Amino acid sequence: MWMKNEDELVEAVLEGDHSSFEVLLKPYRQGLLNMAYRMTGDIEEAKEICQEALIRVFRHLKTFRKGKSFKSWVYRITVNATYDFLRAGKRQKEIVGSQLTSLDHASRGPEGYLLDKEIKRKIEHILQVLSPKEKLIFILRDGRGFNIGETAKILGCSSSSVRTHLSRARRKIRDRFREDNDKRGIIR
Repeated sequence: MWMKNEDELVEAVLEGDHSSFEVLLKPYRQGLLNMAYRMTGDIEEAKEICQEALIRVFRHLKTFRKGKSFKSWVYRITVNATYDFLRAGKRQKEIVGSQLTSLDHASRGPEGYLLDKEIKRKIEHILQVLSPKEKLIFILRDGRGFNIGETAKILGCSSSSVRTHLSRARRKIRDRFREDNDKRGIIR
């Protein structure tokens, strides 16, 4: 079966074929939800953010420029929706994130499950030392696999800014891991 490319799907949606909208966004839905969750630490809030982002994508689809990266455009809209959500004061507690992908705990047994849970807790705790921008850049670059240029486009900043924030984020994470290990008496 012949598949339409993203530009053709965008055109189809703009011409009234709303089923193409689902096809167009399907490859990105889980990644967008994961990113929003990592920025908020709450799955319900992440779903709300993604819903708002998808409404914005649909509403502004006519502004998408053919030949450009649809993926970067959609992530940029979701990042903006996340920032808007956080700025609106809907969050009282500190932003908590996680860089772990879901693991199959059942195949690892109870010890593996507890170890995975402990590692996830440590990473969430360590990510709290990052500023929201550092955390977002870290998630996009190291968590979602966007390159420096794509991350810069998504965030609307320069590549050097992404490199600077990413370097700071990695250094803070490394330093926090060292501090935690030193407190536990673990030899490096």
